Parts: sequence; C-alpha cells; structure tokens
Amino acid sequence: MRSRPTASFVVMVCLLVFAAMAFCQTQAPAPGGNSVLKSPDTVLFERAIQATKTSHYAEARTLLEKLIRSYPDSDYVARAKLSIGDAWYAEGVFQRALIEYQDFITFFPNRPEVMEARQKIDAIQKKTEK
Repeated sequence: MRSRPTASFVVMVCLLVFAAMAFCQTQAPAPGGNSVLKSPDTVLFERAIQATKTSHYAEARTLLEKLIRSYPDSDYVARAKLSIGDAWYAEGVFQRALIEYQDFITFFPNRPEVMEARQKIDAIQKKTEK
C-alpha cells in the first residue's frame, strides 16, 4: 500500500520536471536574439533610431510621432521629441528643427538633454544668420 502513493508522487514530480524543461526550451531566445520581450514603445523607438541611422528621416519622424501619440506616458517621449528635431536638423530643415528643440526645452526643462537642444538651437541660429 505504501508503494502506490510513493510511485504516484515520483511520477508527478517527473511530469513537473519535464514540463518545466519544455517550458524553458520554448522560452529560450533565438541565437543572437534578445531574451526579453520588448514593449511596443521600445520597439517603435528602436525602429525610429534605426531609420535615422539609415537616413530615412521621414519614416523616423512618423514612428516617433506615433510613439508620442500612442504612449504619452512612455519614458521614451522626451527622447522621441528631441529625435524628431534631430531628424529635421539632419535634413537641413532648420526652422522645423528649431521648433522641435524649443518645444523640447519647454516641455522637458529638467532633462539632461536640454543642453544638447540649446546647442542645436545656437547652431541653427548661426547657420540662418548667414
């Protein structure tokens, strides 16, 4: 009588171990992949930065604006606003960049990137004075 509960217990433990192993294998990242699922705002921001790196500035701005609209509480919103200005600046559309940098300073006055925005504003003003 005593062997039956012990055998059932052993079978149950073995099943749990195999189930845990199967779960771990299905959750393992692909080689070269990230082991953590990314939030939608992170995905949008990373796609926008990649678009900027490949000089697809309009696409980058569209992705960044979507991030700001869709995830207004995201930690990426401030950086997205600044990156929109950077995309305009990179295209040489300085007046639009100037507006974005000024908005960034207005809405995020305590961010460390404010100095960067001010430097870009100074650079724009020097370029447009000529």
